[in-house]
Formats: sequence, structure tokens, C-alpha cells
Amino acid sequence: MNSSVQQQLILNLRSIPSMGRSDYFVSEVNKEAVAWLDTWPNWTVFGLIVCGPLGSGKSHLAQVLKTLSQGEILEATDISDGNIDKLSEKKCLIIENIELLKSEILLFHLYNMLIEKKHNLMITSELSISQLNFELPDLKSRLLSMPQINISFPDDKLLRNLLIKQFLDKGVLVEMDVIDYLIKRIDRSFEAIPKLVSKIDFKSIEKTKKITIPFIKNIIKL
Repeated sequence: MNSSVQQQLILNLRSIPSMGRSDYFVSEVNKEAVAWLDTWPNWTVFGLIVCGPLGSGKSHLAQVLKTLSQGEILEATDISDGNIDKLSEKKCLIIENIELLKSEILLFHLYNMLIEKKHNLMITSELSISQLNFELPDLKSRLLSMPQINISFPDDKLLRNLLIKQFLDKGVLVEMDVIDYLIKRIDRSFEAIPKLVSKIDFKSIEKTKKITIPFIKNIIKL
């Protein structure tokens, strides 16, 4: 097997994330969102909107809710005339990235159909609803009426758990001194964490080196 094929197999096999409820760690920045998961199916309102930066865990939250509710996830860009009737039949519908929505009219109709059927809805967005420029006032007012949960950048507790999870997802056990070293030196955005862990993991396999602080120092410089 040539080296390029072997490297691709390593990347493929070691990039499957764990997406269960037990993997969605709780801290001050996301505890309100996690509370919604833990109270399903006993929601007292129609649904919620989860806002946060790219990589903040919105999609993980969506996947957990999908499993709990036996619902369906779709991108806002995929709502169409051909599927809104089918989507309205879902007991719990999860619409990702509402900021990329193409048709306000279709979402407005879908929203009303879900309400009429007493089904539930979760929406994710990188921006708060108040920041989005909707042309349909009725749609915006309905979305603004939904509870909005904001997930911010990770605190140390969450960052530590995210790093550990990312390494475990790749089958790698890392000493806590390595984790603590990384926490103080890396980009704290949710998006950056999996990229850095993938880079460290790949380099450790490529060079057959254990992931230690001296090894990490060289990787961070690259």
C-alpha cells in the first residue's frame, strides 16, 4: 500500500465523531441548550432557536435531538415546494443554518403547518434572529416569539472536555498535562479545536510519535 493511500485511510478511519447525548458536555456556555435535550419530549412550547458560532456544537445538539425524537434534520437551503408537506409530518423537525434560507414563504408555510399539527421545531443559526433581514414581517415575528438559546465560545471546562472528546473520537488517549498545555495556547473557537486535534493526530501517526508536550510544541509552530 503506498503512503498516500495509507494516509487517506488513517484520516477516514480516525475522523468519525461520537455524537451521543453523553458526548455533549455541559458548562456555563451551553447548559441552557442541554436542558432542552434533557426535558424532551416534555417541552412546554413549540420549539427553540439555537444560535452560536460555527463549530459551537449546534449540529451535535441537532443530532442528539434527532435521535431522541426520531425526527429529521435538514439544511434551510433544502426546504422546497416538493418537500414541505412531508416535512410537516415530522414530530420534531430540525432546520440547520436558517441564515442561509432561500425561501421565506416556504418556511412560513412550514412553520404554520407544524404548529397546526402540534409538532416541534428546532432551528440553528450562526446569527441571532434579530440580526437576520427577513422580508416577511409575519415570519420574523413568529421566529422572534420562539425561545432563543445562545451558545458562546468555550470556557476552560468545556474546552478541556472538547479536546479530550476530539482525541477519544480518534482513539487517542492523551495525558492531562498535554490538554492543559493546549488550553493555554490554542485558538479558543469551536471551529479550531477539531482541526488542531486532527493535525496533531495525523502528525503523531505519520512520525510514529507519542503526543507529548515537546511534540505539541513543534506542531503548534507549523
